[in-house]
Amino acid sequence: MPQTLRLCERSSEMQKLVKRVAGARRVVVVTGAGISVNCGIPDFRSSTGLFQQIQAAHSKVVSKGRDLFDASVVFRSEQAANVFYEWMTHLRHQCADAQPGVVHQFIRELADRGMLLRSYTQNIDGLERKAGLAVWDPYRPKDSPQYVSWQQAQSIPLHGTMEHLYCQLCSSSFHFAEQPGDTALSAGDVCVDCMQRSETREALGRRSLPAGKLRPAVVLYQEPHPHSEDIAKIISHDTRALKSRRTSHDVILVFGTTLKVPGCRQLVKQLATASSQSTTILVNNEPVCGRVWDGIVDYQVIGCVDDWCSRIRRVWNSQTKITRWTATTKSATRKENKCDTLAVPQKALSRKRKAVDEDEPERKQQCVVPDLPARRSRRIAATRSHLDHCQQQQSPRPLSICT
Repeated sequence: MPQTLRLCERSSEMQKLVKRVAGARRVVVVTGAGISVNCGIPDFRSSTGLFQQIQAAHSKVVSKGRDLFDASVVFRSEQAANVFYEWMTHLRHQCADAQPGVVHQFIRELADRGMLLRSYTQNIDGLERKAGLAVWDPYRPKDSPQYVSWQQAQSIPLHGTMEHLYCQLCSSSFHFAEQPGDTALSAGDVCVDCMQRSETREALGRRSLPAGKLRPAVVLYQEPHPHSEDIAKIISHDTRALKSRRTSHDVILVFGTTLKVPGCRQLVKQLATASSQSTTILVNNEPVCGRVWDGIVDYQVIGCVDDWCSRIRRVWNSQTKITRWTATTKSATRKENKCDTLAVPQKALSRKRKAVDEDEPERKQQCVVPDLPARRSRRIAATRSHLDHCQQQQSPRPLSICT
């Protein structure tokens, strides 16, 4: 069973774990709805979540709140579909008003520090884009200046996004209205492309075509994922990246999720087992991991995710202050040494120059160099005198002096 720690405890093990995350080289983050609750967006499974709200408001339409997000149930009747469109439009307005929270800013700082390998989110609120992360959006045209390829993407939405609508009949995509009264389309509206094609046929004297209704570009329960192959490619790429360099400095962080969605469970298992040297940490308000997660999740931290991220950011800030203090001290020391070497007081420099000027005549007398031509003439004369002396004495071995 994973080791369980409580964030409120000031244990040495908790301090080591925080420092390990703060000093990681590569980090993969998997997030759930729990990270956006403090931003004003309700989660799904808590006692005050969307499932409970829907069941309390529409108990005659659906037996439980989860059914409104089940594709096999919600589109069976027009009444259930209209309730679904109504709730999704309301949720879209909440997402448009919300601002990124502490966890979103923490993930952005991971990216700015070059530590983020990838962020996978189950959320559909689009707060990662507001936080400044590069988000992969398959519904955005590739020729759009805001399009981000999956190789460059920092965040991958696993369950789609509320920013787009698509037609259930022709699959045309449109922008989802952010506020009531916007000129953009809303969930449940008739597809504009379908209407234009039908009107064109009627103008030519042909029969009209049915028009589809627009729904948010999110993935519901019991329906195939339209971009499952692309997401599988991204996950395989990141898994190979974790395997390529087996180091204990890689960390997988799981935030604000109960891991009850099968696809998310499989994702965490695949990332956590990619390298035996990496560390997997799950942070949630309630215990999630049991014995089934043995050998997969290393640590389970019980506490607020925002507090956990704030603690890691405090470690980063302290490290930054120490680095800046060290750099400032070294710079000041170098400047002082340079000043001590180059800077000479003006009075001392004047006294030194005056002493040199007074000693100049004496120094010149001591350092007078004889005239070189005169010295050469004297040596030649001495040599000739010696040769003449040797000839007079008839010496067989005259002294040789180099001229």
